[in-house]
Amino acid sequence: MKDDKAIQNLCLHTHTIYCDGKQDMETLIISAINQNVKQIGISSHAPIKIPNNWSMDIKMMDKYRSEITKLKAIYKNQIDIFASLEIDYIPGMSYPFDYFKKQLKLDYTIGSIHLVKPQKKNQLWFIDGDKQTSIDNMLNLFDGEARQAVQCFYKQSREMIRSQKPDIIGHLDKVIMNTAHLIDVNDNWYQKEIENTLWEIKKHNVIVEANTRGLYKGKWKDTFPSAKILKLCYEMDIPVLISSDAHHSKELLLHYPQTLAKLKQIGFKYIQGRNNSEWVNLPINLSSI
Repeated sequence: MKDDKAIQNLCLHTHTIYCDGKQDMETLIISAINQNVKQIGISSHAPIKIPNNWSMDIKMMDKYRSEITKLKAIYKNQIDIFASLEIDYIPGMSYPFDYFKKQLKLDYTIGSIHLVKPQKKNQLWFIDGDKQTSIDNMLNLFDGEARQAVQCFYKQSREMIRSQKPDIIGHLDKVIMNTAHLIDVNDNWYQKEIENTLWEIKKHNVIVEANTRGLYKGKWKDTFPSAKILKLCYEMDIPVLISSDAHHSKELLLHYPQTLAKLKQIGFKYIQGRNNSEWVNLPINLSSI
């Protein structure tokens, strides 16, 4: 692996103007090179089957892949570029992950839940966005039961892991960002949801990202997932990587030093990175950022 001392500078979860990112691909990549980023994954929100203003239009897929291929060739001696998508799983309402893998020859996939489908309703709960709107939507769809809504989120996450087998699970516990005041994450039922989800992750060899976006956007006090969950990952020997979920080049490495230090303190000796087509263990090096 090239330049091992700086190899922690990996940004494998990023967004561009193909979805809700703020910059074009080449601008993001040039800025990454200037920030000494060694690996970057272009991972726009994959197309979904319902209208929205944040995911990629399915008509843009060929252009998306061809642009990644072109930029990979141009900057091959300066940075490793990977083709990816952050793919949503919505039971009965989303495309199979394999469809995107085959169509775009993706290097890896990120599986995330942004839209939760109640069991007996066709409407969806958007867990992100404006907090009050998200809460109102959730209470309406789940008859005022925040616990039921959160349990549905984790059940859907486990279904995604089993049926779609993503390489990485995105912002594992982001559901608490807008609901933490309505539930107690220390309750046994919540801890059981986490435990069951982590066992599915381990069984299917999925990587957990330590996502820093909630921290630098001021929307949450910890990474997604929390330090407590990352500690469980360590105890269960579940691999992790660090991600800023950047939507702008200025966000690429935000909160990396603090998060790497946290992983090291928990006990992790390695984060995951890419070596061509394979995942590899990269020693955590706190002096690299």
